[in-house]
Amino acid sequence: MQSRAAELLIMIALAAISDVACAQAPDTTHDDPPPTLTPDRVYALDASMERVLQDFALPGLAIGIVEDGQPVYMRGFGVRDTRTDEPVNAHTLFHVESITRTLTATAVMQLAERGQLGLSDSLADSPVTVTQLLTREDSAFDALGAIIETASQQKYLQYMQTRVLNAAGMGESTFGVPITGTNVAWPHTGTVFVRRAQRYPWDEDTMPSVGLSASIADLTRWAAVQVSHDPALLAANSYGELIKHQRDLGRDGLAMALGWQLERRGDDWLPRQAAKGRGFSALLTLYPSQQRAIVILSNGETLPGKEIRNVIESVLAGEAWLPPQPSLLLRTDFQWSLGGLLAMSLLLFAVSVHYRRRRLPA
Repeated sequence: MQSRAAELLIMIALAAISDVACAQAPDTTHDDPPPTLTPDRVYALDASMERVLQDFALPGLAIGIVEDGQPVYMRGFGVRDTRTDEPVNAHTLFHVESITRTLTATAVMQLAERGQLGLSDSLADSPVTVTQLLTREDSAFDALGAIIETASQQKYLQYMQTRVLNAAGMGESTFGVPITGTNVAWPHTGTVFVRRAQRYPWDEDTMPSVGLSASIADLTRWAAVQVSHDPALLAANSYGELIKHQRDLGRDGLAMALGWQLERRGDDWLPRQAAKGRGFSALLTLYPSQQRAIVILSNGETLPGKEIRNVIESVLAGEAWLPPQPSLLLRTDFQWSLGGLLAMSLLLFAVSVHYRRRRLPA
């Protein structure tokens, strides 16, 4: 009898605990699941990027994709250094060149939100405004570093680390020189014959425009922040101000927003930043209406960024994709043939010189 009563008490206690747990647990039954890519699309993306890597003689490549405001694909391909053949992964740091400007522009917008500067403010002894600096492509953009320091009363690096990188969850990225020997992609220069560069491209004076090194994992998070209007960085309307058309560039259907380029796509403008040079290439494109983004990084200068983007768009749409076609000089098979032809020519020249000398009278 006592045993039966004890069992009954235990059952009542367990039921009560279960009720309390259910009451305290959040109701996730109606939450939308995070977006994912189907296995066939992941396979298509992997296969297409491996093909690009080989056809364009790229040392390394990294791809990131955001769908519905969340990262869904972050992969590395190839090697981060042809001297070591260590593989690229999602956490390999690349020098991202002018993509840096999108972070500097965000910092300026944060200070404008807090009333610490005005976008229409003019520089000392100059009619140039903050907005005009944000729409420039040359070295004038770097003046924004000093403006951020004056308005925030912090060093540029300190402000960017705490207010931008940390707030965006970009824990792997740095405005300093990445430590050699860690997971860093080394630059490779040249187009026809690719060679390892002598030094990493970093200059303290150009940090606000081209100073950032970031992984594809971090840059994909950055892209997700932009298309989802993450309040951790900016108010929703400020994200819209950053990508608003400011002026036409008069070439290739391009225009400028604040720290962002704009690329004409039908009746719309796609915010983007593209860079190529100093041993690295990059292309970051936002699709605000779809909450989509595509990020492409390489430690080579032969990156066919727009063509890769077209392949990714086709895969995401479930359409057949065609690999980009390199020019004759970029084709690896042609380069091997050309290299063999040059070597044979040098050999024949050396043999000719040798026999010519032997026939000369003593």
